[in-house]
Amino acid sequence: MVPQAGPDSDVFRSVVALGSTLRTLAPVAGTRRERSRVAILVDLDSWWAVEADSHPSDRVRYAQEALDWYSALLDLGIGADVVPVAALFDGRAALAGYALVVAPILHLVDRRTRDALASYVDAGGHLVTTYLSGIVDEHDHFWPGAFPGALRDLLGVRVQEFAPLPDGESVTLDGTFGPLTGTLWTDKIDVGDADVLARYASGVLAGRAAITRRAHGSGTATYVSTRLGPAGLRPVLAELCDRAGVVSPLPAAARGRVELVVRAGESGRFLFLINRSDEEVAVGDLAAIAGGPVEVVDGPALAGTPDGAGGLRLAPRGVAVLRQPVPDSR
Repeated sequence: MVPQAGPDSDVFRSVVALGSTLRTLAPVAGTRRERSRVAILVDLDSWWAVEADSHPSDRVRYAQEALDWYSALLDLGIGADVVPVAALFDGRAALAGYALVVAPILHLVDRRTRDALASYVDAGGHLVTTYLSGIVDEHDHFWPGAFPGALRDLLGVRVQEFAPLPDGESVTLDGTFGPLTGTLWTDKIDVGDADVLARYASGVLAGRAAITRRAHGSGTATYVSTRLGPAGLRPVLAELCDRAGVVSPLPAAARGRVELVVRAGESGRFLFLINRSDEEVAVGDLAAIAGGPVEVVDGPALAGTPDGAGGLRLAPRGVAVLRQPVPDSR
């Protein structure tokens, strides 16, 4: 770990500081990340299939769409678990514990995935999916009938035609979430028993539904038919999270600037506050964030400074760690 410049160098000093920090955080070893209330469902087979050059557009980027939703949630101060579809069926994960499930471009859907999503919504979960979802089965064969195929009945919409957008072209949307801008893709939608939350306000599909929601059982299934990007997804997700009862534990001023990650185990509960910005951020009322009394873990490179009033100041790109002891079960 000694660089060519020797120990009298910034790199070596950084390595030494990291070692000290890891010693300070030794009790974190063996803990597990606490489950979020929001999941982003990802599927490698859909990723592979949807980017094939035989599709109506070769500009669809599965990973970018999923990252847009993840980033928009972080901007609202809400973390999300990334859950592989395969994990739903091998005992590693279950949808039942999530208040909101986002399934971006879930292109390839087999029967058991379709049934799992329907059961999740029926039991009170809130699902949101996007354009190019539910189109083919596990063999990359079209589901019979109109798109979105496997998810058509759950979503309560029928897509007559795909309408991908050329590079540089965009459409405007208007409705529940205010004015939005869509790019890359649009759908010509016939609405069945779903509610229209936003309509296209420009382009050849002006007046047609762009975002819909259908009540199903005790939950809802929402469909977003265009790419909105993180900025456009924020108001959509804010409304969806509110409906699902998902609230960020961070104070309003820190949301979008600070990421919260929580780990727990026999050695305690640890809350990592990560400053995503290049400016100092004041994070107040740490007990409210943690749901109880906490102590700030002090160590090299942990850039959180208590402010003396129950909060702390988080340095630019800095990380602070809070610790709660394990509750006494006696």
